[in-house]
Amino acid sequence: MHKFDNGILFYHDKAGQGDVHEIVGEVTKHLSQMITHLTIYRSLEQGEIYELLTRSSQPYDIFLILGGDGTVHELINGMIDGGYHKPIGILPGGTFNDFTKTLNLNPDPVRAATQLFESEVTYYDVLKTNERYALNFAGMGLMVDNSEGVNPQVKSKIGKFSYFFSMIKNVSNPTFFDYEIEVDGNKSYGTSSMIVIANGQFVGGNRIPLSELSPSDGTLNVFIFKDSGLKIFTDMIGEKSEVNWNEISQNIEHISGEHVYLKTKEELSVDVDGEIDLVPPLDVRIVPNKLKILTAPVNKLF
Repeated sequence: MHKFDNGILFYHDKAGQGDVHEIVGEVTKHLSQMITHLTIYRSLEQGEIYELLTRSSQPYDIFLILGGDGTVHELINGMIDGGYHKPIGILPGGTFNDFTKTLNLNPDPVRAATQLFESEVTYYDVLKTNERYALNFAGMGLMVDNSEGVNPQVKSKIGKFSYFFSMIKNVSNPTFFDYEIEVDGNKSYGTSSMIVIANGQFVGGNRIPLSELSPSDGTLNVFIFKDSGLKIFTDMIGEKSEVNWNEISQNIEHISGEHVYLKTKEELSVDVDGEIDLVPPLDVRIVPNKLKILTAPVNKLF
Protein backbone atom coordinates (compact mmCIF):
# COMPACT_ATOMS: atom_id res chain seq x y z
CA MET A 1 0.00 0.00 0.00
CA HIS A 2 1.20 3.51 -0.85
CA LYS A 3 1.80 5.77 2.14
CA PHE A 4 1.69 9.56 1.95
CA ASP A 5 2.23 12.09 4.73
CA ASN A 6 0.14 14.99 3.41
CA GLY A 7 -2.65 14.82 0.84
CA ILE A 8 -5.60 16.86 -0.33
CA LEU A 9 -8.93 15.67 -1.74
CA PHE A 10 -10.82 18.14 -3.92
CA TYR A 11 -14.49 17.82 -4.73
CA HIS A 12 -17.07 20.08 -6.32
CA ASP A 13 -20.57 20.63 -4.96
CA LYS A 14 -22.18 20.27 -8.39
CA ALA A 15 -20.02 17.49 -9.80
CA GLY A 16 -21.50 14.07 -10.41
CA GLN A 17 -24.66 12.32 -9.31
CA GLY A 18 -26.14 11.69 -5.86
CA ASP A 19 -25.16 13.06 -2.45
CA VAL A 20 -21.55 14.05 -2.97
CA HIS A 21 -21.03 14.95 0.71
CA GLU A 22 -22.04 11.46 1.81
CA ILE A 23 -19.73 9.96 -0.79
CA VAL A 24 -16.84 12.14 0.41
CA GLY A 25 -17.34 10.81 3.93
CA GLU A 26 -17.17 7.19 2.79
CA VAL A 27 -14.20 7.82 0.52
CA THR A 28 -12.30 9.60 3.28
CA LYS A 29 -12.49 6.53 5.55
CA HIS A 30 -10.45 4.59 3.01
CA LEU A 31 -8.07 7.34 1.93
CA SER A 32 -7.08 8.05 5.55
CA GLN A 33 -5.52 4.58 5.67
CA MET A 34 -2.93 5.59 3.07
CA ILE A 35 -2.62 9.33 3.83
CA THR A 36 -1.62 10.41 7.36
CA HIS A 37 -2.84 14.01 7.10
CA LEU A 38 -5.72 14.38 4.62
CA THR A 39 -7.23 17.78 3.82
CA ILE A 40 -10.73 17.92 2.31
CA TYR A 41 -11.32 20.88 0.00
CA ARG A 42 -14.86 21.71 -1.08
CA SER A 43 -14.92 23.74 -4.30
CA LEU A 44 -17.97 25.98 -4.61
CA GLU A 45 -17.32 27.45 -8.06
CA GLN A 46 -15.71 26.35 -11.29
CA GLY A 47 -12.13 27.61 -11.48
CA GLU A 48 -11.59 27.65 -7.73
CA ILE A 49 -9.34 24.58 -7.73
CA TYR A 50 -7.25 25.95 -10.58
CA GLU A 51 -6.86 29.30 -8.83
CA LEU A 52 -5.73 27.69 -5.57
CA LEU A 53 -3.10 25.55 -7.29
CA THR A 54 -1.67 28.35 -9.41
CA ARG A 55 -1.87 31.18 -6.86
CA SER A 56 0.53 29.66 -4.32
CA SER A 57 2.50 26.45 -3.84
CA GLN A 58 0.55 23.75 -1.97
CA PRO A 59 2.57 21.46 0.37
CA TYR A 60 0.99 18.11 -0.47
CA ASP A 61 2.54 14.77 -1.43
CA ILE A 62 -0.54 13.66 -3.37
CA PHE A 63 -3.48 15.47 -4.97
CA LEU A 64 -6.83 13.70 -5.27
CA ILE A 65 -10.04 14.67 -7.04
CA LEU A 66 -13.56 13.31 -6.70
CA GLY A 67 -15.49 14.48 -9.72
CA GLY A 68 -16.40 14.15 -13.36
CA ASP A 69 -14.29 14.74 -16.44
CA GLY A 70 -14.68 18.53 -16.28
CA THR A 71 -13.55 18.71 -12.65
CA VAL A 72 -10.57 16.47 -13.41
CA HIS A 73 -9.76 18.79 -16.32
CA GLU A 74 -9.58 21.74 -13.94
CA LEU A 75 -7.26 19.87 -11.56
CA ILE A 76 -4.77 18.72 -14.19
CA ASN A 77 -4.52 22.22 -15.67
CA GLY A 78 -3.88 23.61 -12.20
CA MET A 79 -1.23 20.96 -11.54
CA ILE A 80 0.60 21.65 -14.81
CA ASP A 81 0.36 25.45 -14.75
CA GLY A 82 1.25 25.46 -11.04
CA GLY A 83 4.41 23.42 -11.70
CA TYR A 84 3.51 20.40 -9.53
CA HIS A 85 5.15 17.01 -10.09
CA LYS A 86 3.29 14.99 -7.48
CA PRO A 87 1.04 11.93 -7.94
CA ILE A 88 -2.65 12.43 -8.74
CA GLY A 89 -5.51 10.21 -7.61
CA ILE A 90 -8.80 10.38 -9.53
CA LEU A 91 -12.08 9.07 -8.12
CA PRO A 92 -15.13 8.85 -10.42
CA GLY A 93 -17.84 11.35 -9.53
CA GLY A 94 -19.39 12.40 -12.84
CA THR A 95 -21.63 11.07 -15.57
CA PHE A 96 -19.19 9.17 -17.80
CA ASN A 97 -15.88 9.27 -15.88
CA ASP A 98 -14.03 8.41 -19.07
CA PHE A 99 -10.46 8.55 -17.87
CA THR A 100 -11.08 6.52 -14.70
CA LYS A 101 -11.95 3.63 -17.04
CA THR A 102 -8.48 3.99 -18.55
CA LEU A 103 -7.14 3.87 -14.97
CA ASN A 104 -8.98 0.54 -14.43
CA LEU A 105 -11.03 2.05 -11.60
CA ASN A 106 -14.47 0.90 -10.53
CA PRO A 107 -17.26 3.38 -11.41
CA ASP A 108 -18.27 3.46 -7.74
CA PRO A 109 -16.03 6.06 -6.02
CA VAL A 110 -15.92 4.21 -2.69
CA ARG A 111 -14.77 0.98 -4.32
CA ALA A 112 -12.36 2.96 -6.47
CA ALA A 113 -10.84 4.46 -3.31
CA THR A 114 -9.99 0.97 -2.02
CA GLN A 115 -8.35 0.15 -5.37
CA LEU A 116 -5.88 2.98 -4.82
CA PHE A 117 -4.28 0.86 -2.07
CA GLU A 118 -2.83 -1.48 -4.71
CA SER A 119 -2.39 1.10 -7.45
CA GLU A 120 0.82 2.01 -9.24
CA VAL A 121 2.06 5.49 -10.12
CA THR A 122 1.99 5.62 -13.93
CA TYR A 123 3.11 8.39 -16.26
CA TYR A 124 0.53 9.70 -18.75
CA ASP A 125 0.68 11.97 -21.79
CA VAL A 126 -1.51 15.05 -22.13
CA LEU A 127 -2.79 17.02 -25.10
CA LYS A 128 -1.72 20.65 -25.15
CA THR A 129 -4.75 22.19 -26.84
CA ASN A 130 -3.99 25.83 -27.66
CA GLU A 131 -3.06 27.09 -24.18
CA ARG A 132 -4.97 24.41 -22.29
CA TYR A 133 -4.18 20.82 -21.37
CA ALA A 134 -6.44 17.84 -21.91
CA LEU A 135 -5.99 14.41 -20.40
CA ASN A 136 -8.57 12.62 -22.54
CA PHE A 137 -9.76 14.33 -25.73
CA ALA A 138 -10.69 17.39 -27.73
CA GLY A 139 -13.58 17.24 -30.17
CA MET A 140 -16.14 19.14 -32.21
CA GLY A 141 -19.33 18.54 -34.14
CA LEU A 142 -21.84 15.90 -33.15
CA MET A 143 -20.40 15.34 -29.67
CA VAL A 144 -20.77 19.04 -28.82
CA ASP A 145 -24.29 19.21 -30.26
CA ASN A 146 -25.12 16.20 -28.12
CA SER A 147 -23.77 17.77 -24.89
CA GLU A 148 -25.41 21.13 -25.55
CA GLY A 149 -28.73 19.39 -26.18
CA VAL A 150 -28.85 17.92 -22.67
CA ASN A 151 -31.15 19.62 -20.17
CA PRO A 152 -29.16 20.08 -16.90
CA GLN A 153 -32.22 19.24 -14.77
CA VAL A 154 -32.81 16.05 -16.72
CA LYS A 155 -29.11 15.18 -16.47
CA SER A 156 -29.22 15.48 -12.67
CA LYS A 157 -32.09 12.99 -12.55
CA ILE A 158 -31.18 10.33 -15.12
CA GLY A 159 -27.46 10.90 -15.73
CA LYS A 160 -25.98 9.37 -18.88
CA PHE A 161 -29.41 8.44 -20.26
CA SER A 162 -30.02 12.14 -20.86
CA TYR A 163 -27.11 12.07 -23.33
CA PHE A 164 -28.61 9.03 -25.02
CA PHE A 165 -31.86 10.86 -25.78
CA SER A 166 -29.96 13.91 -27.02
CA MET A 167 -27.74 11.68 -29.18
CA ILE A 168 -30.72 10.07 -30.93
CA LYS A 169 -32.03 13.51 -31.84
CA ASN A 170 -28.70 14.82 -33.17
CA VAL A 171 -27.56 11.69 -35.02
CA SER A 172 -30.72 11.69 -37.12
CA ASN A 173 -30.16 15.32 -38.14
CA PRO A 174 -26.44 16.12 -37.87
CA THR A 175 -24.66 19.30 -38.88
CA PHE A 176 -21.72 18.83 -41.27
CA PHE A 177 -18.81 21.25 -41.43
CA ASP A 178 -15.84 21.88 -43.71
CA TYR A 179 -12.42 21.39 -42.16
CA GLU A 180 -8.72 21.64 -42.95
CA ILE A 181 -6.37 19.50 -40.89
CA GLU A 182 -2.60 19.10 -40.76
CA VAL A 183 -1.10 16.16 -38.88
CA ASP A 184 2.70 16.15 -38.59
CA GLY A 185 2.93 18.28 -41.70
CA ASN A 186 0.47 16.29 -43.84
CA LYS A 187 -2.57 18.34 -44.88
CA SER A 188 -6.04 17.14 -45.86
CA TYR A 189 -9.44 18.71 -46.38
CA GLY A 190 -13.00 17.50 -46.20
CA THR A 191 -16.46 17.57 -44.66
CA SER A 192 -17.24 15.94 -41.33
CA SER A 193 -20.00 15.51 -38.76
CA MET A 194 -17.51 15.10 -35.89
CA ILE A 195 -13.76 15.17 -35.28
CA VAL A 196 -12.21 13.70 -32.12
CA ILE A 197 -8.56 14.06 -31.12
CA ALA A 198 -8.02 11.37 -28.49
CA ASN A 199 -5.40 10.61 -25.89
CA GLY A 200 -7.54 8.39 -23.65
CA GLN A 201 -9.21 5.13 -24.57
CA PHE A 202 -12.77 6.14 -23.67
CA VAL A 203 -14.93 9.03 -24.92
CA GLY A 204 -18.56 9.58 -23.98
CA GLY A 205 -18.60 6.40 -21.91
CA ASN A 206 -17.55 4.21 -24.85
CA ARG A 207 -14.21 2.62 -25.63
CA ILE A 208 -12.55 3.60 -28.91
CA PRO A 209 -11.93 0.25 -30.67
CA LEU A 210 -8.32 0.93 -31.69
CA SER A 211 -6.09 -1.78 -30.24
CA GLU A 212 -2.91 0.35 -30.16
CA LEU A 213 -4.51 3.42 -28.57
CA SER A 214 -2.62 4.31 -25.39
CA PRO A 215 -2.42 7.49 -23.30
CA SER A 216 1.26 6.75 -22.59
CA ASP A 217 2.80 6.24 -26.02
CA GLY A 218 3.63 9.80 -27.12
CA THR A 219 1.02 9.68 -29.90
CA LEU A 220 -2.36 11.34 -30.37
CA ASN A 221 -5.12 9.81 -32.48
CA VAL A 222 -7.49 11.72 -34.76
CA PHE A 223 -10.86 10.29 -35.80
CA ILE A 224 -12.73 12.07 -38.60
CA PHE A 225 -16.38 11.07 -38.93
CA LYS A 226 -17.44 11.29 -42.57
CA ASP A 227 -21.04 10.20 -42.05
CA SER A 228 -23.69 10.02 -39.34
CA GLY A 229 -26.48 7.78 -38.11
CA LEU A 230 -26.18 4.04 -37.63
CA LYS A 231 -23.22 3.80 -40.00
CA ILE A 232 -20.82 5.42 -37.52
CA PHE A 233 -22.07 3.22 -34.67
CA THR A 234 -21.32 0.15 -36.76
CA ASP A 235 -17.77 1.38 -37.38
CA MET A 236 -17.23 1.93 -33.65
CA ILE A 237 -18.11 -1.65 -32.67
CA GLY A 238 -15.46 -3.96 -34.11
CA GLU A 239 -11.86 -3.89 -32.85
CA LYS A 240 -9.36 -2.52 -35.37
CA SER A 241 -5.65 -1.73 -35.57
CA GLU A 242 -3.71 1.19 -37.00
CA VAL A 243 -2.81 -1.06 -39.93
CA ASN A 244 -6.35 -1.89 -41.03
CA TRP A 245 -8.60 0.84 -39.54
CA ASN A 246 -8.95 2.88 -42.74
CA GLU A 247 -9.41 -0.29 -44.82
CA ILE A 248 -12.22 -1.63 -42.62
CA SER A 249 -13.96 1.59 -41.63
CA GLN A 250 -15.95 3.24 -44.41
CA ASN A 251 -17.20 6.20 -42.39
CA ILE A 252 -14.47 7.12 -39.87
CA GLU A 253 -10.94 8.05 -40.93
CA HIS A 254 -8.07 7.53 -38.48
CA ILE A 255 -4.80 9.49 -38.42
CA SER A 256 -2.10 9.29 -35.74
CA GLY A 257 0.72 11.70 -35.02
CA GLU A 258 2.23 14.13 -32.53
CA HIS A 259 0.98 17.51 -33.72
CA VAL A 260 -2.39 18.54 -35.16
CA TYR A 261 -3.47 21.88 -36.55
CA LEU A 262 -7.20 22.02 -37.27
CA LYS A 263 -9.36 24.82 -38.60
CA THR A 264 -12.94 25.03 -39.85
CA LYS A 265 -14.71 27.33 -42.27
CA GLU A 266 -17.33 28.31 -39.70
CA GLU A 267 -16.84 28.92 -35.98
CA LEU A 268 -17.62 25.79 -33.96
CA SER A 269 -17.57 25.04 -30.25
CA VAL A 270 -14.90 22.62 -29.06
CA ASP A 271 -15.29 20.13 -26.20
CA VAL A 272 -12.07 19.65 -24.23
CA ASP A 273 -12.47 16.93 -21.59
CA GLY A 274 -16.10 17.90 -21.01
CA GLU A 275 -15.54 21.67 -21.00
CA ILE A 276 -17.04 23.45 -24.02
CA ASP A 277 -15.24 26.78 -24.14
CA LEU A 278 -12.81 26.78 -27.08
CA VAL A 279 -13.25 27.48 -30.81
CA PRO A 280 -11.04 26.61 -33.82
CA PRO A 281 -8.37 26.92 -34.95
CA LEU A 282 -6.90 24.26 -32.70
CA ASP A 283 -3.20 23.64 -32.24
CA VAL A 284 -2.85 20.30 -30.45
CA ARG A 285 0.44 18.72 -29.43
CA ILE A 286 1.09 15.58 -27.44
CA VAL A 287 3.19 16.17 -24.31
CA PRO A 288 4.67 12.81 -23.27
CA ASN A 289 4.85 11.62 -19.64
CA LYS A 290 3.51 14.88 -18.22
CA LEU A 291 1.42 13.59 -15.28
CA LYS A 292 1.81 10.89 -12.62
CA ILE A 293 -1.53 9.23 -11.87
CA LEU A 294 -2.46 6.31 -9.60
CA THR A 295 -3.54 3.38 -11.80
CA ALA A 296 -5.20 0.19 -10.59
CA PRO A 297 -4.10 -3.25 -11.83
CA VAL A 298 -6.12 -4.40 -14.85
CA ASN A 299 -7.79 -7.27 -13.02
CA LYS A 300 -9.03 -4.99 -10.20
CA LEU A 301 -11.71 -3.14 -12.19
CA PHE A 302 -14.62 -4.89 -10.50
